[in-house]
Amino acid sequence: MTTTNQDEDASNWYLDTSCSNHMTGNGNRNWIIDFDPNIKNSVRFADNSMIYVEGIGKVRFNGKDGRAGYLNDVIYVPSMKNNLFSLDQLLEKGFKMSMEHNSIKIYDQKSRLVLKTPLYKNRTFKTNLNISTAQCLSSIGGKEETSWLLHYRFGHLNFKSLNRLSNKQMVTRLPQIHLPHKTREGCLFGKIFKISRLQREKKSLEVVYSNVCGPLDSSSLGGNRYFLTFMDEFNRKI
Repeated sequence: MTTTNQDEDASNWYLDTSCSNHMTGNGNRNWIIDFDPNIKNSVRFADNSMIYVEGIGKVRFNGKDGRAGYLNDVIYVPSMKNNLFSLDQLLEKGFKMSMEHNSIKIYDQKSRLVLKTPLYKNRTFKTNLNISTAQCLSSIGGKEETSWLLHYRFGHLNFKSLNRLSNKQMVTRLPQIHLPHKTREGCLFGKIFKISRLQREKKSLEVVYSNVCGPLDSSSLGGNRYFLTFMDEFNRKI
């Protein structure tokens, strides 16, 4: 197994040729979508020590080109301090790899380059994946995937309101929204609270909601990577 530094960034993934599965832990349960907690197992290391698996799922990440990708069959091991990226698992799924000039390149089944990372100072390969914790964006494919992507980009706006934006052409070039067959786990977690009021406010600024977004991958023209929103509960102005 790979020797790592515990002070490393939690989003670093170490490319490993001796682990049979992608693994994550250390409080990263919110990364995993379509999580199956019924998968219980153990992992044995070369020194004969064991750690215990608490479930399996997949992790969504954003590529450099903005497209979504998925690590499938990622096992969740709470006691893990680092994330392991199984090269054996990718090889089994038909991916190709080449190592030269102190770097490794990984190609998909269509020979497209999906990952390139240099040799790290302790003779390991590691990469920093842009992990998405928006669990509503699990891999559902087709028209529903587009609708969920728009739902995410509009700050988890409900699908009825997204449909209104599309049908009334309130947003330029917004495609037709297709209602999903089921609600994703992450959206349920995000809406678990309940406001105990029988009626809405009677005037502006009685209740104002705030939300912050960032850091964004690309800075604005002013060099900013965060933005802050305020919404008035009475008139719904943002």
